[in-house]
Amino acid sequence: MGDHNDGESKQPPAATHNEVSGRVYGSVVQAGSITGGVNITAGPAPRQRRWGTRGSSPRGGPSDLDEWAEGLAEGVRTLWEREEEQRRVHDPVALPVRWHPAAELADHPANIRRLQAGDASEPLALAGRIEQLSEIYRSVPSGRLVILGPAGAGKTVLVGRLALGLLEKHRPGRRVPVVVNIGAWDPTARSLQVWLVEQLTRDHPGLAAPAGRGGPSRARALIEAGRVLPILDGFDEIHTGLHKDALRELNAAPDTPMVITSRAPEFTAAVHDVDVLTAAAVVEIDDLTVEDLAGYLPRTVAGRRTGVWDPVLEKMNTAPVEPGPAALRRVLTNPLMVFLARTIYSDNPRQEPTELLDTNRFPTRTALQDHLLKEFLPAVYRSGRPDRPPRWPEDRARRYLTHLAGHLRQAGTVDLAWWQLRDTIPRWKRTLILAMVDGLLVTVALGFMDTSTGLVPAFTRWGSAPDWPVDAQERVLALVRGAMDGLLVMLSSGVAVALTAGLGRWLHIKRLRRFTVALGAGLGTAVASGLAFTLVTGDAGEGLSAGPILGLIAGLAAGLVGLRGAGPQPTGTRLQIRGRVRFISGRFVAGMLVGLLLGLVNGFANGIFSFGSGAAARVAEGLSFGGTDVLGDAFVILSVVGLVLALVAALAFGLEAPAHPADVVGAAESLARDRRNAIRKGLVVGLAVGLMVSAMYSLPFGVAAAVLAGFVSVRATSAWVHWLVLVRGWLPVTGHLPWRVQAFLTDAYRRGVLRQTGAVYQFRHARLQQHLLTTCRGPEPDAATEQPRPR
Repeated sequence: MGDHNDGESKQPPAATHNEVSGRVYGSVVQAGSITGGVNITAGPAPRQRRWGTRGSSPRGGPSDLDEWAEGLAEGVRTLWEREEEQRRVHDPVALPVRWHPAAELADHPANIRRLQAGDASEPLALAGRIEQLSEIYRSVPSGRLVILGPAGAGKTVLVGRLALGLLEKHRPGRRVPVVVNIGAWDPTARSLQVWLVEQLTRDHPGLAAPAGRGGPSRARALIEAGRVLPILDGFDEIHTGLHKDALRELNAAPDTPMVITSRAPEFTAAVHDVDVLTAAAVVEIDDLTVEDLAGYLPRTVAGRRTGVWDPVLEKMNTAPVEPGPAALRRVLTNPLMVFLARTIYSDNPRQEPTELLDTNRFPTRTALQDHLLKEFLPAVYRSGRPDRPPRWPEDRARRYLTHLAGHLRQAGTVDLAWWQLRDTIPRWKRTLILAMVDGLLVTVALGFMDTSTGLVPAFTRWGSAPDWPVDAQERVLALVRGAMDGLLVMLSSGVAVALTAGLGRWLHIKRLRRFTVALGAGLGTAVASGLAFTLVTGDAGEGLSAGPILGLIAGLAAGLVGLRGAGPQPTGTRLQIRGRVRFISGRFVAGMLVGLLLGLVNGFANGIFSFGSGAAARVAEGLSFGGTDVLGDAFVILSVVGLVLALVAALAFGLEAPAHPADVVGAAESLARDRRNAIRKGLVVGLAVGLMVSAMYSLPFGVAAAVLAGFVSVRATSAWVHWLVLVRGWLPVTGHLPWRVQAFLTDAYRRGVLRQTGAVYQFRHARLQQHLLTTCRGPEPDAATEQPRPR
């Protein structure tokens, strides 16, 4: 401001320019003296967002939202820095990927700029290179951008770089960019918001915890508060026929910033059938040029092999119309093909790239592409040292990868999740295998108990006296009895699960009602179990007493398995003691109350199901637990049962705390975490129940009870148990996968065959997956030697 004297300024007037970017919901104040007119241009009032208002926090406080958002930002940064290093994006330098605006598929420039009606507008300057992507995106007022490009153009690498570029200048309160593959989204089955919540909680387990008591998850709270910038990669990979529905769903939230990648034909068809993506700018990736290749490929080799690409590049530059150079030039305009060529020729001293110019071997562009795809696996699985062959030779690795590619095609997804590999086995077969494992455990437990004590439960005595001598013959008979009991348990649980699943699908029963159906199926199974035991033992009393017990167990098993038709999901918790005293105490008290109730019920049941005198006397006998001091014995037993269940609840479930919001898990970490939790729960439950039964009866009874209780406690809730039985057990036995499945997946990831997005793997590119399915099918390996065998 100037000094005023006699109405005139001795200094030239100062020029003041104020600019506010984004939306302002509060007041903007200009302090100081203002001379002259003031012009204020206001944008349209913000429309109500479908996903909530930015910064709103209906359930969690602002500090909580800030903490979760900053944790998410840290996790996304960790994830994509790791992926860029693994994919060698900057080794030795990033490919010079460029793009140009595609105005014919974009919305009107005024809508992109969020201008009022009648305001003049011009198209944005959107052309640029990969290192400029984050700045160009920030210049789009609507925050909505579509990136188009052919298969293999590097769209995933671009959005990963975009996420990291935005996070470099991230400030608290801004949206956190999150890259997710949208190919598995079914817009007719769930909204984008619900699907995004699932993806966030899968890759960032710390966001799966409730935002408050009885509230939504932290992930949903962040999305509703406008703290997440969804970067949706792979619009073209959505199931054929659903692109129009997907675009309509995206346009239902027109004020939500987002970035979408797609191949041009699929997105263009959706735009022509529906409409443009509201307020979205659109760019299309350019082909690489010979100059780009000349600045990149020679830098991928050094030492004595320096210059191996020079003859190829010179030929493409000096003879661009000759068949060989022309075909290769067209192929290498694609970043994926450049990556394959680099892997096969630059990283392998035994290969010379000049062979790519041979028109006799590669007469067409398609022949060149097929050659690069075919030679990729041999190149990455070829050992660099003759004395150290790879763990999985190329032929076996190809076989296993083909099986995985077929699983993804059948499942209609691009995400290779370790907990979903069990789905490569038909559901009826999975149920049968798990039922056989259940029956085997019961067989071992009851057989061990009988051979060690000469005693078995009342319904397994087969009319024998409880004081049989324990010799070799009796041990054999005990194992036979145990096997029969295990078979009956297996059949009972299997029938109940099958009935529950079948009735649930037939009657379209919802989740809560299905558990009632499961118990009904268990009661029906109880009748069958009772008849089976009556036929086996010849004793109707034992059949009537055993049937309800097995029926109840089968019903509970059917309810747990039936409610998890898709199988258990990985755990999203971690072990924590500090700061959890109140929570652990609450679990202890809850377990104590449940234990007292179960002990009381057991007293009634013990009296009611004891054959002899009248019902009243049997109830009294059950309450006294066979003792003379009814109240004293009942108090002791109830206290023991309650104390055991209280310890189980406190140690098995009270120590579980939500993961940190910054925690992002890879596939191997997710599997290891679920394994640790399952083993801890199984050991705690098994040890507690085993000690209680041992104190009440004998050590053999306690060991048998510990084995059964420990397994049952994690059988229906742990994804790792299903992985152990089905993926680490059945699939290697049948030769579909190697014995060390996770080690194989990790090895394929390190070799660049797979990429990793959070807790799931994906094939490095869909074209590689398709190539395996169309050209690499061969005989399955033998289970024992993993060598080809006839089918």
